[in-house]
Amino acid sequence: MQEIEIDGVLRDLWHLERFVVALAGKGRDGADLRVAVHLGLHTISRACQPGEASNLRDENGQPRVFCEDRYAFSFGLRDIATRMIQQKYFCWESSDRNRAINYAVLDAAPGRVRQLQDGEHQVIYFYLYPSDGERADVDLYVTSCHMRHMRFGNIKRRFDTHMLLRKCLFEQKRLP
Repeated sequence: MQEIEIDGVLRDLWHLERFVVALAGKGRDGADLRVAVHLGLHTISRACQPGEASNLRDENGQPRVFCEDRYAFSFGLRDIATRMIQQKYFCWESSDRNRAINYAVLDAAPGRVRQLQDGEHQVIYFYLYPSDGERADVDLYVTSCHMRHMRFGNIKRRFDTHMLLRKCLFEQKRLP
């Protein structure tokens, strides 16, 4: 999907196209670990409120409402996802509204994690899947990205993205 029309305005979606980030020497037998990043439509939309009309459908055909704030932020997701992979960002397991478990990460380099203050933060949610190996080794699906009130003391276990990517590759299973 290259563009979408919302309320008579064409919105460009080129920035949501899949792209690959390589981690030198982190794959099998010292090869590069190639990560295909997929940015979903939840990064530009929100759930419908009761009685609210939807103006788009997500990848699963579910009704959604275009969100101007999420759309604006989504233009930086390619850079954030690349940084989080290359710089070994920390992430944690998180439950979504449907009680499904996924990983969450902030755009904060590992050295800044201890400096984070409780409060509102832009949080990115993602899953990892083994890839078919043709263009990538692991698929990273960014399922959503939105503001959320965070209490960092409640996060019991942190993971780093390199460890999770390698685990997905070598164990050939979806994470989490």
